[in-house]
Amino acid sequence: MDLPSPTHTRSLLERFEAVFEEKIAPRLQARDHERVALTRNKGRNWAVIIAASAAATSIMFFLTRDVDSVFMALPVGAGVYWLLIARPTKRLTDSIKQEIFIPLCDALGFTYRLRPDGSNARYFTELRLVGGFNRSRFEDEVSGRYDDLDFSLVDAHLKDVDKDNSRTVFHGLLAAFEMTKSFRGRTLVLRDGGMLGNFLGGIGNKLERVRLEDPRFERAYEVYSSDQVEARYLLTPAFMDRLLDLERQLNSKVRLAFDRNSLLMSIELSRDAFNIGKLETPLSDKRRLLGIVKDLTMIFDVVETLRLNAETKL
Repeated sequence: MDLPSPTHTRSLLERFEAVFEEKIAPRLQARDHERVALTRNKGRNWAVIIAASAAATSIMFFLTRDVDSVFMALPVGAGVYWLLIARPTKRLTDSIKQEIFIPLCDALGFTYRLRPDGSNARYFTELRLVGGFNRSRFEDEVSGRYDDLDFSLVDAHLKDVDKDNSRTVFHGLLAAFEMTKSFRGRTLVLRDGGMLGNFLGGIGNKLERVRLEDPRFERAYEVYSSDQVEARYLLTPAFMDRLLDLERQLNSKVRLAFDRNSLLMSIELSRDAFNIGKLETPLSDKRRLLGIVKDLTMIFDVVETLRLNAETKL
């Protein structure tokens, strides 16, 4: 299997082959009948959903004689869909995720949680790495120690919901790295919002804007800090180059913050991370795991590209 990873991590990822063959594949093969049953019944279930929706629509029209009232029958179809398709698919997917990730993370010395609490997400909002939210979903937390750095990585979907609309404020990965020393101040590396966005972003912000000499970095980011000297020490020309390289490597927008003894990072994605794919192919098909391995090695990409394992830990 062609693993999309930096050379330095290849030895770690080679363990995956052995773990997959020895522990993961046999368990997935033994459970493939569940996947087959679920996909085989999908056509029948859709027929039931359509019939239930049609029956509800007819009843509503018969009772009210109002064409607009038939839309009140839509929740019936949605409820039957959730009961027959969505809920069983989600249950099987979550169960299979654990069959894959727990032994894989064990082999790498990491810990996996399907349903993390996301308790530190408000801290990311405080640091302006994500927007304000009142609805959240957290899945697939991987944590552990890599190259002498403690880390956690969680898939987050954050929304701001009111009575009129629902807006996604962040969809992607929240990462935290525990450094070996504390920072004197707080330094934020945020996406550049243009002249107006930078002005509005600075309102109410007690941190000072840090101007840097790299024009490419200035076009991509805006930096704020409570300690100008430390910010310039952290954001060396080499580090700025590596951060721009990381964005290109991940094909994502990245924001980060140096605060207390942590480096925190938000990585925007246009998809769910750690997705095991559709259930139309056998569970033990290695091709469905390529994306999972790529997401899991993202933590290695961050550490190695930003050289967080350097002697300075910066």
